[in-house]
Amino acid sequence: MAPSYKVRYFNTPGRAETIRMILSYGQIPFEDDRVAREDWPKIKPTTPLGQLPILEVDGKPIPQSTAICRYLANVTNLAGKDAKENLAIDIAVETFEDMKKPMGEYMRERDESKKQEKLQKLKETNAFYLGKLEEYANKNGGYIALPRITVADIIFINIYENLVDGLGKDYMNPYPGLQKVKQNVLSQPGIRDWIKNRPKTDKKYDLKQDL
Repeated sequence: MAPSYKVRYFNTPGRAETIRMILSYGQIPFEDDRVAREDWPKIKPTTPLGQLPILEVDGKPIPQSTAICRYLANVTNLAGKDAKENLAIDIAVETFEDMKKPMGEYMRERDESKKQEKLQKLKETNAFYLGKLEEYANKNGGYIALPRITVADIIFINIYENLVDGLGKDYMNPYPGLQKVKQNVLSQPGIRDWIKNRPKTDKKYDLKQDL
């Protein structure tokens, strides 16, 4: 019997969206459990590390989104075929983590003068990393880590969505190779169906606009 899967997170893409997309790519049914913010204080002590997302596999909770993505990559054939390929994927994933920190700092800042400083830092950081990722995408024919779709590409389009949502529709225009990565991922039937039908959130930009 196939295992049962439940993804627990809030009603937002966040760190759970890659997990949802990987399962959708593999056309693996899962329960999309969206926790209300007001319920989180009572749920938090019941989680393994006091945080979300969690993937439940046959009722057993697994924490840490990156570990979950690596696990599901193996389940859905989105991992590398050997140690060298997995290294290439891990390098890409660690690069994404370096990009997320300044983006998070910018999005959370409420002081307008400090927000502008963090925006400048974010743009400088992104110019470097997006330039490198563009090189990878061009070398690999529209994929980040390898010349085929991997978990790195699915993680990337969630970063893409956040960047465009926070910095504007035209922000990614200078990166045609990364645009091709987005197109390649969105062409996958399971991911396409998920994005088309997933619950609406308050984000200004949704990948659905590019289907």
